[in-house]
Amino acid sequence: MDNIIITGANGFLGSNLIDFCIKKDIDIYAIERPEQVYRNLAQYTENKLTFSDNEKLNLFGENIKIPTNNRKLNIIECDIKNASLLERIVSEIKPKFIFHFAAQPYIIASWEDPVNTIETNVIGTINVFEPIKKHKIKARVILACTSTEFGTTAKTNSPLRESDPLLAVHPYGISKIAAELLARQYYLNFGIEIINLRFFNQTGIRRINDATSDFIRKVAQIELGLSEPIIEVGNLNSYRDFTGVKDSINAIWLAAIKGTPGEIYNVCSGKKIQIRQILNIALSFSSKKIEVKENIPEKLRKTDEDIILGDNSKIKNELGWDVLIPIEDTLKEMYEYWLNYYKKYGV
Repeated sequence: MDNIIITGANGFLGSNLIDFCIKKDIDIYAIERPEQVYRNLAQYTENKLTFSDNEKLNLFGENIKIPTNNRKLNIIECDIKNASLLERIVSEIKPKFIFHFAAQPYIIASWEDPVNTIETNVIGTINVFEPIKKHKIKARVILACTSTEFGTTAKTNSPLRESDPLLAVHPYGISKIAAELLARQYYLNFGIEIINLRFFNQTGIRRINDATSDFIRKVAQIELGLSEPIIEVGNLNSYRDFTGVKDSINAIWLAAIKGTPGEIYNVCSGKKIQIRQILNIALSFSSKKIEVKENIPEKLRKTDEDIILGDNSKIKNELGWDVLIPIEDTLKEMYEYWLNYYKKYGV
């Protein structure tokens, strides 16, 4: 069976892709930053969340491998900014696919520390491609990009197509534009097969630090008596295009096996839903009376478009992908996930 590498493996997309690939009996090399808390991969580490250096196993001459209970899964600790170690890993594994999800993914954090955002998202992407080029590895790279690259283009309130201008308004969006263009450069100049996936709002189990997960997690905490029955929120009047993670993972896999090298595909539902409606669905899961406080200053973004809506016709027509799971079902699954999580680990 072919090998694959997943960077950012303990993150939202990475951990869900690992679940998907485990079922396909694929040999997985899951790369994550050192000294992480492995909550999203706990089912593969016997629910052990942290590991000392003495507990890590030797791989490629260093103690960087996390013990797992699945022979197909190799969790490797390597910072994406560590070019030399990453080169050794990629050159030894010679993967068929690299799913490059490692990133600094938060908008507010990108304003607070733009240097780390650029180093992680731009230099980190170069570090993925250079070993492929240097060692002439036949690997296809699937790069996680973002709808925030469109920036002020979203103010047209029209469904965003892959060909629309990229006018990002924060360091995170700009860093992902750079990563996307770098990937294209490696394709055009060195023949490395790349697929850029522009994700709109993705949500599902294990997601944190977005509106949907913030709402769901807070409601779950309130339901369990772990928090006061008050939710503080930002702007509820904007509209976004949400896709559940199970549909997103199907899009990722179809892009890997069927996507056209050098192309960009939007991953989105093609439907808009108001953030207020997302909150109301979340509130409906609880038996408690919950007070909502809107427009809390620290919850508001510096820039917040009224509507961000994607056009998914390209990925539907070319790869045969479609959204199959209603957002209500995804939110309910998230709620049950976080109830069980807080019962087990607390807040």
